[in-house]
Amino acid sequence: MEREKINKIVTKHRHEKAAILAILHEIQEEDKQLETESLNYIAQLLKVPVANVYGLATFYSAFSLWKKGDTEIRVCDGISCHIKGSDKIIGALKSHLNVEIGETTWDKKFSLEKVNCLGLCAIAPNASFNGEAHSQLNIEKILEILKERIKDSE
Repeated sequence: MEREKINKIVTKHRHEKAAILAILHEIQEEDKQLETESLNYIAQLLKVPVANVYGLATFYSAFSLWKKGDTEIRVCDGISCHIKGSDKIIGALKSHLNVEIGETTWDKKFSLEKVNCLGLCAIAPNASFNGEAHSQLNIEKILEILKERIKDSE
C-alpha cells in the first residue's frame, strides 16, 4: 500500500498506539493484505518496534501477509473438526481449487486457509466462505458450496 494511504489511516486514528489493530484492519480491508513494507512504516509512524506490529499481524487470523482472493475459504482444523474429517475436506478443496493451504487461485477468486478454530466445535467439521459459516460438513457438502461460489463468481 502506498505510504500516503497509510499516513491517512494512521492520522485518522491520531497516531495512537492503542489503535494499532484498527489501523491494521483498515489497511487489510483496503489492500487485502499487510505487506512487510507497510508494517515497517506503521511501526515508524506509531514509534513502536516493528516486532510488535508484525506480531499482531501474524497472530490474528483476520490479517494476512499475502494477497487473498475474492472469496476467503477458511477450514477449521481444530480437534473436533479434525476428528470429524476436516483433513478430507481440506484435501477436496485443495484438489478442486488446485492450490495449497495459504495460496490463492490463479484467477484471484479463491484463497484457502486452515484455521485452528471457528468456534463451532459442537457442529463440526466447519468452514467459512468470506465469514459465512458452514457446519456439519463432508466432502459432498463442501464441494456443493464451492460449486455455488464458483457459479456466483462468474
